[in-house]
Amino acid sequence: MSIGQALEALFVANPDFEALEKSRDIFCPFEAIGMVRQEIRHGHFLAYCLDPQRPHGFGAECLRALMRAASYARRELPEGNVAGHITPLDVHLMDFEKAQIRREWRRIDLLAVVNGEKLIVAIELKIDASEHNGQLSRYRKLVEEQWPPDHGWRHLFLYLTKSGGDASEDDGEGWIPLHLQAVAEELGTVVQRQHGTPEARILLQSYLSMLRRHHLKDDNLEALATKLWTQHKEALEFLMERRPDGDDGIFTQIYDNREEVAARMSEACGLDVLPEDSSRGIIRFGVGNWDDLPDFLSAHDYTASNRLILLELERSSNKQHLRVRFVLGRADQDIRMRYFQALVNSGQPTTKRKEITVVWTRLGTQSISLGEDDDGDDTSLLYDRILRMLEGYARETIRGYDKAFDALRR
Repeated sequence: MSIGQALEALFVANPDFEALEKSRDIFCPFEAIGMVRQEIRHGHFLAYCLDPQRPHGFGAECLRALMRAASYARRELPEGNVAGHITPLDVHLMDFEKAQIRREWRRIDLLAVVNGEKLIVAIELKIDASEHNGQLSRYRKLVEEQWPPDHGWRHLFLYLTKSGGDASEDDGEGWIPLHLQAVAEELGTVVQRQHGTPEARILLQSYLSMLRRHHLKDDNLEALATKLWTQHKEALEFLMERRPDGDDGIFTQIYDNREEVAARMSEACGLDVLPEDSSRGIIRFGVGNWDDLPDFLSAHDYTASNRLILLELERSSNKQHLRVRFVLGRADQDIRMRYFQALVNSGQPTTKRKEITVVWTRLGTQSISLGEDDDGDDTSLLYDRILRMLEGYARETIRGYDKAFDALRR
């Protein structure tokens, strides 16, 4: 089939493509004002909805919904892993009606001051960016100094992201990882229960729909996209290669050459390193040799392969470094602990945390500089240097992890 015929099959009278196109053909005020990836505007809108004093008619229901999501997330974490303790029953009984919502207090994205309950809730919101060095530990110190625990104040620190991942090991101690999906679901109940004025409900529903289209998982759209990629891969790859607004940066170069990167790491460590489900924000690789390990293919809400442990590449927020790390995905906690303990027992680099979380846990993190001091403007030299460093990571860490897992093969 020629590329012209492939494009015709994709676009002309294709019910799957028409269904996908229809799902995007919706007027959305948030898309109209360019808010989709504007973290500041997300913060403004959420602050408005969470504030019980605003004339939206929601009262404290949106704040209670967010706190309910936080209480469920807190319940999944080991005791002592984060600051604060709150249960869904606590949230149900609390009085949030006089809560104060502060925006950008000391640069913290959102801060809820619930005087009647002597509770402070700090929220760091990340849509596409990642945290800055020292950011979270600094925010926590500011809150604890302003509202001291020895004066009876309780604190909750929420790290709200669309992946639900942990904050960094160095600076994120005490922060609860909170998935934007969970918050959206709880806010959805506010709409379903007909809280708020009709205009406010319509706007909140539009916001939640925008989140699902652009940032959260929609099972129906995921199934359509998978089907289209399966049936029309050549046409879609042809279009991707010719995007007029493509990013020619070094990270995109790595993304576009995932097969080569995997092959180089495979050769370096002597194992079968494979490209995994990736995006232009996070590039993932799996190790095929581990698929036969006990319960290894038991991860959920991660990638289509269900591999428990994947290698991830992600840029730092300032785009000056490439973070290279393994990530232990969601699965039964007993299974996760078996693999984690095997790494600890063999002396492999894992995490600085005292206990692993029940969500994604970063392991064996290394940082590669993306600065151009050594390479000038020649991205090919920078790309080659990154490949050599990834080969080193494969020889040391991937191979070391493989040896550690020998204990699970017996």
